Amino acid sequence: MSIEITEKSVIFKRFLAVAYGLSEAEIEAFLKIIESKEGKNVDAISNELGISKSRASLILKKLSDVGLIEKEKGGNTKGGRPKFIYYVNKNDIKTKLEKKANELCEELRQLITSLD
Repeated sequence: MSIEITEKSVIFKRFLAVAYGLSEAEIEAFLKIIESKEGKNVDAISNELGISKSRASLILKKLSDVGLIEKEKGGNTKGGRPKFIYYVNKNDIKTKLEKKANELCEELRQLITSLD
């Protein structure tokens, strides 16, 4: 049985929603960042998702808080507050996601077993 790419995408998005409590916008932001080679800042996420900078900032904070993305200070040539670049540590993300999937599967297995 082969699953098409679109079905895999839907399954992955549902997993992120259930496992991490992410909204559709948070999932889309995560996918934009994971596809990016150099990461994204608040401005880029705001523009790409068509949302306000404050909403983008909240989304990135949540993704960072749940451990899906990391941040580092980006080059800020104008002074003022430092801008952060949000990125996915591609070496770690697979392991984190697999671990979370296994935990959820075990919880589901236990729930199903308790139904007798």
